[in-house]
Amino acid sequence: MKKRTSPFLIIVLFISLIPVSTIANSTNQLTFEKKGQVTPGEIIALTYSDPYPTLGQPVHLIITVEGKSNQRFNQTIVVTDEFSGLIAADGEMKLISGNITLSRSDMTIGILPTYTKRIAWYPSVVGNHTFYVTAASSPKKQLNISVSFDVEGIIHPSFGCPSIIIKNSTNTLTVTLSEERGETEEPTQICILNLQSRNSTISYLLDNQIATWRTWIDQGENVIEEELIVSYDISNIPKGFYNIFVMTPKQNYSWPHAVKLLDTEPLEYTVVHLSDTHIGKYLNFVNEKEELIHLITYINENVHPDFVILSGDLVDWYNKKAKRNVYTELKEVLLYCDSPVFTTPGNHDRYGNNLLFLYVPYTNLTAYHCFLNPVSDYQFPYGSINFVFLDSGYEYSRWEIKPQIWSPTPEASGLTTSQMYLLENFWGHTQMNQIVIMHHPAVNDENDTGLGALANNLPSGNNECIAFNRGEFITYCLQNNVSLILTGHTHRNRVFNYLGKEPLNASAWPLFVQTDSATLNRENNGGRVVRVTNNKVVSYEYVLFC
Repeated sequence: MKKRTSPFLIIVLFISLIPVSTIANSTNQLTFEKKGQVTPGEIIALTYSDPYPTLGQPVHLIITVEGKSNQRFNQTIVVTDEFSGLIAADGEMKLISGNITLSRSDMTIGILPTYTKRIAWYPSVVGNHTFYVTAASSPKKQLNISVSFDVEGIIHPSFGCPSIIIKNSTNTLTVTLSEERGETEEPTQICILNLQSRNSTISYLLDNQIATWRTWIDQGENVIEEELIVSYDISNIPKGFYNIFVMTPKQNYSWPHAVKLLDTEPLEYTVVHLSDTHIGKYLNFVNEKEELIHLITYINENVHPDFVILSGDLVDWYNKKAKRNVYTELKEVLLYCDSPVFTTPGNHDRYGNNLLFLYVPYTNLTAYHCFLNPVSDYQFPYGSINFVFLDSGYEYSRWEIKPQIWSPTPEASGLTTSQMYLLENFWGHTQMNQIVIMHHPAVNDENDTGLGALANNLPSGNNECIAFNRGEFITYCLQNNVSLILTGHTHRNRVFNYLGKEPLNASAWPLFVQTDSATLNRENNGGRVVRVTNNKVVSYEYVLFC
């Protein structure tokens, strides 16, 4: 007798295939006045799912064109983004502007009255965006969207993206603050800024503002989000590791472990890479929080790194309705760390569902931004190495139909066109050796397989890797002095060259490095210790921290 699949299992698998996000039903439509006869293929309406999205929140642009053509033909739709806004670069928030071609795709036009094209957009720049949409000879249309931060308060520096300031290079600390206010209310200002030692025994009041810059972002209904960037002279503040405290007329804000002051830039230093701590994982016989405390204690006592990197899946999932706050638990552990901690998000850091055993692919990073790090992508130089942190995206291809159906190997949506543009033009420093950190790998030694698997036309395997712009990212690493690409996600310790093969020597840059979960295997808990001497990576071994 053949075994029958449970109806419940079928329902669970079906739901798990549906990506869950914050993309709302479209209600904001811009319809263009018809002047004379409208020709087939002409753009007649533009729609967006949200005119005021937040950083890292997916948005759909919906383009409607005229049909009613007696003959079928293909119409090329081009979408460009002209933007002005903020990104985290060179250890602070910077105002940039640019123009990116986001999408170039074909639509087939026929006898139906209208045809619709949906284009997903994942914002990377906080600010004002004007989308220009063209369709062959159709007149160019435009649509305006404002992107804001999804938290109020100190945007940078933060707990998960601190500032490390080398005082013989600069005596300036730059703080970025974001607050909502009514259009007629007084502009945001910083009344008090304190740097407090980690144990709060010493406090330094900074009242010598040397530069102030501000902009605002429309939020609709006479509300704006104001971004305030203020620079302070810290020449009289001694080297040390500090918490930051800010008071405005509206609210008090703070981040622990947000500022590290050094007198000189190191020539030799150590960085620890941890990944996939999965704090709060259910149905697990390991207490991830206790394991992470053990690791941090070992790192403090034996490694003494200049900073620690956490490359995603920091928590297993966050449920704001539950009594347990896994991000709070994670922060409690990281406060033990004697070194600054830099984070980047993974697929699990987006999970926000109430069904604890149903790993549906959420896309929103609000909890991560609120509790740990308000920015998703950033870059800073340290010790003549350029460190680039990238959000490698949400789950894009979780389930493939295989003989072993309960064997998910989720791939990631990957890097957006905007991220690649910013990497090539702002985050990447090609004159320096570079290390890139993200959660999902770009290279593996095996392909995604099964019905529904992602196609692969590159020599390296793509299983559990990024989907979009994988080839473009690998090419960037080959051509731009990238030494290491530090990733997690696979819960394995492996090193590949760009072909998905084991390297012939330990410095055949670029090397695509996967690091095991730091907490889920008691006998193998540890991290990767990266050592740098005279501007070059000299080692990157995985070490058991026990």
